[in-house]
Amino acid sequence: MKLNPVFEPKILSQSKVYLIDCVQYRYVRTEGSGKNSKYVFAPLPKQRKSSEISLNSTKLGIRCQEVEGMTYEQPNEQIVVQIGLL
Repeated sequence: MKLNPVFEPKILSQSKVYLIDCVQYRYVRTEGSGKNSKYVFAPLPKQRKSSEISLNSTKLGIRCQEVEGMTYEQPNEQIVVQIGLL
């Protein structure tokens, strides 16, 4: 598994997997603008963390690494219909 540090927030992608503090995350959105921007990440399913985290541009370069060759595809939503027998 090759890890590439993320120094430039412009290369963040919702389909890539990022490693932050030994947990796999996906990029969700950017909050704020300019120097006050926060980059929000959500953990992938079956990770030990379950809440979103946000990093500013300084912490992004220190803590965030892209996992090369690994992508995240959102699962298709399945509609479950329950039929009750009367």
